[in-house]
Amino acid sequence: MLIGKNPLNKSPEWFTRNIEIEPENNSVEVDGASINFNVWGDKNLPGLLLLHGFNAHSLWWSHIAPAFMEKYCVVAMDFSGMGDSGRRDFYSQEIYSKEIKGVVNAMGWDSVTCLAHSMGGSVSMFSTSIFPDLFSKLILLDSIIVLPPEKATAMKSSRPSSRFAVFSEDLEEAIARFRLMPPQPCAKDYVLRNVAKHSYKQTEEGWTLKADPLIPKTYEYNDLHEIFMKAKVDIEIVYGGSSQLYSQDVIDYMVYVGNLDQNKMHKLDGAMHHLFLDMPEEFIELIQNILKK
Repeated sequence: MLIGKNPLNKSPEWFTRNIEIEPENNSVEVDGASINFNVWGDKNLPGLLLLHGFNAHSLWWSHIAPAFMEKYCVVAMDFSGMGDSGRRDFYSQEIYSKEIKGVVNAMGWDSVTCLAHSMGGSVSMFSTSIFPDLFSKLILLDSIIVLPPEKATAMKSSRPSSRFAVFSEDLEEAIARFRLMPPQPCAKDYVLRNVAKHSYKQTEEGWTLKADPLIPKTYEYNDLHEIFMKAKVDIEIVYGGSSQLYSQDVIDYMVYVGNLDQNKMHKLDGAMHHLFLDMPEEFIELIQNILKK
């Protein structure tokens, strides 16, 4: 959808206050690539790690992270090929898992509570197979780990393909081009604009998305059924009540394969796939309640 004209100075006070809190910017080298990550809050507090989805970046969380600073040191990272991290010749769940481990190690944490959105959720689940003690708690956000066989077959044909880079003359034009994937509206224009303005970089050809257009072509992912069934980590799932991805059959299948109690499933009514952009205040309240458990 198109970004509207609502400027940031008309956004709610809580939102403006949160995005004005500058995180400490850091990086760590993992398998030859520089991995960018941002830190909010006291490093002596327990860790809360935020993982973004496909083609996103750490500053998608800039309006969310400060809400947890009172009790947590909050870290959001950029997977390689996205945000301000370095690019690679190819990408995979294994590589991204190593990047998570690299950031956790750089913070000096033995284990961490993790919020993982969309693709970040499947990466975090794969991570548990090679780093079983990495997460003390894993909260999956509208993230599909496994699919019913018939739906998995149908979705293979709709997997994103490699994109050509698109260039804009200036940042405002680039922001106007910004779209969420999967496509959806976002009533909170000020949230979407803040995400969009951090999603582009300036090159000689013009402004273009930071995400590497070759990720869809090279990304290697795994069947996570067995990993999900055998996971030892405490798992909670939060999904949008109007999610384009979380249909009832997907929910039922996830609960069945993961052997999840219904009290581990949390619906955010009215939210779509990008639930912490759609309903950020309600999202924060729900996650805070889950973390109290």
